[in-house]
Amino acid sequence: MLTRILTAICLTASLAAHALTIAPDVAEPGSVEEIAKATTEPRFSSPWVSYVPASSSVPSPKAFYGRIAGAPGELVNSSQAYAYARALAAASPRVKVFTIGRSEEGRDIILIAIADEKGIESLDSLKAANAALADPRTLDAAAAENVIAKSRPFYYFNAGLHSDETGSTESVLELAYRLAVSEQPMIRRIRENTVVLINPVANPDGRDKSSGSTVI
Repeated sequence: MLTRILTAICLTASLAAHALTIAPDVAEPGSVEEIAKATTEPRFSSPWVSYVPASSSVPSPKAFYGRIAGAPGELVNSSQAYAYARALAAASPRVKVFTIGRSEEGRDIILIAIADEKGIESLDSLKAANAALADPRTLDAAAAENVIAKSRPFYYFNAGLHSDETGSTESVLELAYRLAVSEQPMIRRIRENTVVLINPVANPDGRDKSSGSTVI
């Protein structure tokens, strides 16, 4: 009986300490326990990803798929990954999805853009500014500094390049959600000062073969 009481006290204290470390976020119910179980040991994880932030308006991977991202024995195919990305964009003004091409077998290839609301509204001008900076023939040093002061860098993630590269697609879908909804100061600085671009499945033909799907 004493052991049970001590265990309960330790667990309560641990959860209370965890709640303090994730503020101002609130953990999605069950996410702390499910992530801990799936990663098996604390050394395989980080406090930054030890929980999934809750949102009342934007669907988390668990709300959409019925499981946490990266759950053992589960893989999304390209169409499932794209469906979630588009659900994020439909629910959040901080997310926009573009179809950027087609694979050899005719599957879509998409790009997810994530920033604060101002960044998403200014995507065209930010793109033009970065394009100008990429060509030193078009700007002198003073003009370049002026463009830099008014622009933002783009940070690009490419996932699922190899057909048996299973983990990256799952992880960037969760990352997209975190970047869209978390109110952690670090995440807010990322949204306010950059545009994050995520290609969740660079090789959808290979992904669908490795995930057991033949959907095109």
